[in-house]
Amino acid sequence: MAPMQKHILNGVSAADPTLKLFNGRYYMYPTDGGVSEPGFCAWSSADLRRWKPEGMVLALRDVAWADGDAWAPDIIQRNGVCHFYFCSGSAIGVATATSPTGPFKDALGRPLVPFEKDMSSIDPMAFIDDDGQAWLYWGATFDGRLFVRKLNPDMLSFAGEKTLSFDYKPDAYYHCEGSFMLKRGGLYYFMWSEYNWASNPRLDDDPSYRVNFAVADSPAGPFKRIPARLPLLSTNMAKGFVGPGHHSVLRLPDTGEHLIAYHWHNGDANRHAAIDFLQFGEDGLPWTVNPAARGVPACPVNATLALRGTGPFQADAPITFETRLAKKRAAVEMTLLNGETPLWQGTPLASITLDGLPRGFYRVRLVVRLQGGGRAVSAPLDFDVA
Repeated sequence: MAPMQKHILNGVSAADPTLKLFNGRYYMYPTDGGVSEPGFCAWSSADLRRWKPEGMVLALRDVAWADGDAWAPDIIQRNGVCHFYFCSGSAIGVATATSPTGPFKDALGRPLVPFEKDMSSIDPMAFIDDDGQAWLYWGATFDGRLFVRKLNPDMLSFAGEKTLSFDYKPDAYYHCEGSFMLKRGGLYYFMWSEYNWASNPRLDDDPSYRVNFAVADSPAGPFKRIPARLPLLSTNMAKGFVGPGHHSVLRLPDTGEHLIAYHWHNGDANRHAAIDFLQFGEDGLPWTVNPAARGVPACPVNATLALRGTGPFQADAPITFETRLAKKRAAVEMTLLNGETPLWQGTPLASITLDGLPRGFYRVRLVVRLQGGGRAVSAPLDFDVA
C-alpha cells in the first residue's frame, strides 16, 4: 500500500521541500530529511508515491565557510550542471555537480550572498526565465523584506545589485521565509510564507503560518497581492494539516498541471513534507489549496530528455540529446522543441545529435507522438550555445 500523505518520506522530519524533476525521476531536497550529519540529503521517486532516500548530497564539513544551520536548499539545472543553493550560518552558498544526487562541491569557497545582521540571507530560490535570464530570490526573517538579484549565465555570480522583490506591511502581514517564483501564462507569481512557522495556530487572533502570493508581468515586479485569493495555503485543522508552508511548485510536463510541495507540523520541530495539486482559475490566478488526505496520485514519467556532456556548448560543435521512453513500442514520432520552435523531428531514436545551433539560450523539450493519438512530453532542458 502506498504511504499516507503525511509520511511521504517514510515519516522522517523534512522541512522546506524543494520538488524537482531531473532525468526521469522526481527529487525532493528538504531541510533535515534524515541527514546522517549536518548538511543536505535528497530523496527520489519514479511516481511521487514511493520515495527512496538518496543519502547525503552535500555535507557542511566540506564547505570551508559553513557555520551550522543547514537550511532550505534549492536546485536548478543549466548546461547539464546542477546548481545547488543552500543556507548555512544565515549566508547563502552554491555548490555544483553533474548529477542531481551529487556529490556537490562548494563552487566559490565563500558565500554567494554573505551574512547580514538582519539574518535576511536565507532561503534561496533560483529561477531562469524563458529568455535565459536567471534570477535569485531570497530573504525575510527579522525585518520581513524579500530580495531579488540577476544571476549571470554561469549561475555563480551576479549581474547588477539586489533589489526588494516585495516589502511587508507590519500592520497587515509579515514575510517569514520561503521565496518562490513561478511563471505561468506570461504572468509571474511571487510566493512566500508568512508569520512564525513554529507556532500552533491561535485561530481566534492569529492567522498563523501560511503561504501567500503576488502577481506581476515582470520577474522583478512590482508585485500586486490579490486579497480575494489569499491565503494560498494555510492550516486545515479538520484534516490535521497545521502550519503548512515553505513550499515549492513543479509543473508536470505531460499534463501542464502544477504540484505544490510544502511542510506541515504540529507545533513542534517535527515538520513533514506533503504534496498537493495547485489549481488555477480561468482568470489565471491560483485557488487556495485544499490538502488531500492521500496526496496526489501516481504520476510516472513517460518521456525523458538528457544532455550528453556539459555546456556552454560551442556554436560549431554538435550537441547530443539522449532520450528515454516509458513505453518505447508506443512511440510513433519524436520532436525536439525550443519553446514552440521545432529543432528536429523524426522517427524515435535513443539519441539525437544537432549540428551548428546558433548562439543563444535554449529551453528544449522532447515531445513524443504515441500510437492512438496520445503524446508524452519531457521536462525541459536549459542550455547555452556560445
